[in-house]
Amino acid sequence: MKPKLRFKEFTDDWEEKKLGEISERIQGNSLSDLSNIEILTISASKGWLKQKDRFSKVIAGNELKNYTLLKNGELSYNHGNSKIAPYGTVFVQSNYDKALVPKVYHSFKVIGNSNKFIQYYFETRKLDRGLRKLVSSSARMDGLLNITYNNFMTLLLYLPSLPEQEKIANFLSLLDQRIEKEERKVELLKEEKKGLLQNMFV
Repeated sequence: MKPKLRFKEFTDDWEEKKLGEISERIQGNSLSDLSNIEILTISASKGWLKQKDRFSKVIAGNELKNYTLLKNGELSYNHGNSKIAPYGTVFVQSNYDKALVPKVYHSFKVIGNSNKFIQYYFETRKLDRGLRKLVSSSARMDGLLNITYNNFMTLLLYLPSLPEQEKIANFLSLLDQRIEKEERKVELLKEEKKGLLQNMFV
């Protein structure tokens, strides 16, 4: 299978693989001191956020020993449903050398493939059909979809060669950086307008 749009130097078909064929599971943590490690959570719209920023406090309580230690470059699947991502979302943890994430996430690392490419693959929502088939029933009371880790790993993807994956991921990352810069400009303009409104009217 081939995509409709691609870089001209790549012509080979994309190969079908199960996610479990290119992944290894990550669970738990064995650290004795967790005091200086950031605690993160996934937002479908913003990606990884500090738990204290999203909820105005750390909600982990005494459960930190049960959290998963996620290293830089590793991924988690938040199988919570939302308007933005009805079948959950996947993000690479790339902000910290090490971080703690909820154990309810399906955390994993990819082998021989681009972690960022896998994140963007999920962002396309092209995998939603496959995810929908894995849902054993409706969302649970805690809002999580009933997709087990083992079932999640049976998800089928079409993957190009590693060089093509990396080129796609790098290109999309540059677009994300441009978007982020423009969003910051918009926020500054909004603050400037707010100040003008306060000072230009009696």
